[in-house]
This record gives sequence, structure tokens and C-alpha cells, in this order.
Amino acid sequence: MLIDAHCHLANLAETMSLPGLLEEASNKGIKRFLSSALRRSELDFYQNLNDPRVKFGAGIHPNFPVCDLALDDLEALCASRQVWAIGEIGLDRYNKDLDSQRRILIDQLQLAEKYGLPVVLHIVGHQQLAWEVLRQYPLRYLVHGYAGSVEGFRLLARLDSWFTVSSRILRADKAALFKAMLEHGRYLFETDITQYYVHPGEKNPLLRLLDVFEPSVKLSGRDRAELAETQLRNYRELTGELS
Repeated sequence: MLIDAHCHLANLAETMSLPGLLEEASNKGIKRFLSSALRRSELDFYQNLNDPRVKFGAGIHPNFPVCDLALDDLEALCASRQVWAIGEIGLDRYNKDLDSQRRILIDQLQLAEKYGLPVVLHIVGHQQLAWEVLRQYPLRYLVHGYAGSVEGFRLLARLDSWFTVSSRILRADKAALFKAMLEHGRYLFETDITQYYVHPGEKNPLLRLLDVFEPSVKLSGRDRAELAETQLRNYRELTGELS
């Protein structure tokens, strides 16, 4: 059983019919999806989906200009127990308004703390500042798509944190980071798929998770079953799903 630990299914569903894609992915062993809502227009999709394979979170992204969610939206989702996590949220060096990012991050961390929810993190640069903020909130963190320095990884790994293995760190220049994540043991796999990342003629971009998992097996030299069992255990610990 494989899990796509970070994707954007509502965004993808704007251009592709999702039910068939999910069924094919499930038949290929991809049984769970942790998806993220970043716009109000995406919330109806998740609220009407009613598919046990999909859990969704929502958050105010630090560097996605069309993200129109507000704290009131997140509060309502948390209060009605519709979301499994707050996120993706965090800090991004490409957004120059760092003070605003930090304030919004703290507001959302406080919301996650209030409702006892995990947090999905988007950390691009600013690892030290992120650590200084996050360590004040003893939450469960899923650091998605991290591709920074090994030193930054080790800092964020001091939190109660899990990390996603993405295609970004399967390159030769990221071999040390990939190795560190596997040694850390708290890893999952992700596609980060949206409609913007679909290749021309690609029939089912959800299957791209296999293009992350299989090279990870080869590069790590570890047994396929070991990697699959570890990511499943991590998924259950992170989400609280028992089966």
C-alpha cells in the first residue's frame, strides 16, 4: 500500500476527471492521498468527494498568489473536523514580505494547536527562522518537498516531524539529503501533483508516485517491502489512521 503524502487533487480535478484516475491508482497499489486545498473554490470538491482514500488539509500558502483562504475559513474547517491537517503553510524565500509570512504562519500554528491537528509545512529557505518559530509549538509536522541543505533538514528533524521524498531529491546532487531522510526513518513519498504539472498526453498523473517510489528503491539499495512498510507506518503515526 503506497501513499501520496502531498498532492492537490481538487486543483487537478479542474482539468481531469478524478474518479477513474483514483481507481486506476488504487489498482496499482496507491491507496491513500493526503491532499491540500489552497483556494476557497477547492473546498466544495473535498466536501463532496466522500472518498475514504483521500484526506485533505487546508492552509494559507506563503507564496501562492491565488491562495484566497483566510483564517476564518480554516477555523470553520477545523471546528467541523473536515481537515486532517493545517497546510501547506510555512516560509518561502521567494516571497520578500517575511514579516507577513511569519505572522500568518504563527496564526495558523495557533489554530493547529487549538484543534490538535498536524501541520503540513512548505519551507523554502529560512530554515533557521522556521525552526525558531516551530519549536514553540509541539505539533506533528509533515515537511513536504524539502530539498534544501542537509543541515537545514537536521534542524527541522529535531521537531516531531516527518518528511516527504519527492522527485526533487532523487537527483545526484541531492544524494546526501536523500540518504539522511532515509536514515531518519520518518519518510513518506509525494507527487505534489497539480494541473500545472501534468505532462502533455499524460493519462494518469497520479501514477507518478511510482516514478518516485521505484527510483527510491533503486537508489537506496533497500528492499521494496521495507520502504513500503516504513512509509505506511509513518502515515498511520502521522494521521492516526489505524488501518
